[in-house]
Amino acid sequence: MKNWYKNMWMVSCLLIATIGMTSCEDVYYWIEDSEVGYAVSGHWFGDMDMYNAYTGEKARGSEVEFYSGWSYDHGRGVEIDYYYHARPVRNEFDWEVVNGNIYLTFLDNPDLDCVIGDYRLSGDYFSGYIDGYDGYSTHFSLRSYDRYWDSYGYNSYSTRAIEDSDSTQVKGIRGCNMKKIENNKE
Repeated sequence: MKNWYKNMWMVSCLLIATIGMTSCEDVYYWIEDSEVGYAVSGHWFGDMDMYNAYTGEKARGSEVEFYSGWSYDHGRGVEIDYYYHARPVRNEFDWEVVNGNIYLTFLDNPDLDCVIGDYRLSGDYFSGYIDGYDGYSTHFSLRSYDRYWDSYGYNSYSTRAIEDSDSTQVKGIRGCNMKKIENNKE
């Protein structure tokens, strides 16, 4: 009986040592760029932290639409920012997913070029941080237009601006870039 207790004690110590010496690794799931592109493709609305470059007024909301190309890892898109006291601002961009990062290249306003690298993306929400090439970063938070617009009555934006050719008269800037652009007298 004494031998049995001794053996059980040795097995217990061995089990504890085995558990104690295992390492914990962070588990990273590699997601293909085309999967990210597929998830981001669509119509989104919410806060892109945009400001009117001339008045400093914060946009009351934004619509962003990502259209995929022949492959889901790139495409073209449009961002429309709505203001209380100014016309909507419409900016078109090309987008591409590279190693999980979403690169936006704005066609008429290269000051807005940015990369979205730290984000959360699902069928309902798209949020995270936009990093500008000038070193600034700003937070954004979007919801799926198709899933939430009709259900919750988010009808304070005007979708007519998509068709409005004069909606590009006012230049928009990201919130964190506002002071830098004002100091450069742009």
